[in-house]
Amino acid sequence: MKPKRTILEILFPKVRAEVLRLLFTTPQKQRYVRELIRLSGLALCTIQDELRKLSAMGILTSWSDGYHRFYSANRHHPLFSDLLHIVQLSARLPRTKYSALDRRRYLRPRRRRGQRRIGSLPSDRLVKWHLFSRSK
Repeated sequence: MKPKRTILEILFPKVRAEVLRLLFTTPQKQRYVRELIRLSGLALCTIQDELRKLSAMGILTSWSDGYHRFYSANRHHPLFSDLLHIVQLSARLPRTKYSALDRRRYLRPRRRRGQRRIGSLPSDRLVKWHLFSRSK
């Protein structure tokens, strides 16, 4: 059975939703890259790529102590309060089933093996059945 998805996972791509959840759940806490990898279970390059994008937009701030690079939510960004609100609401709202998110597909009846598709003639078409007649 597929797990249900949070609102945050529906609004954002999986990696971005996870990084935002980790950094905006406790916005005052700073986390380093390896800690984010351990908490999320995602690959190093995936996390680094998403952190680079969010930092370039100014949503995250970062600093280094020479050994670790720490990231935290940028409290001065115009979207900070909105993102914080979305992350907090996402944890409280009911989750959505995967099946509700999938596009409905029309399944046409399958033909059995060996059956040919038989087309019908339009009703207004004149049918000429002179199969064996000899023309003079």
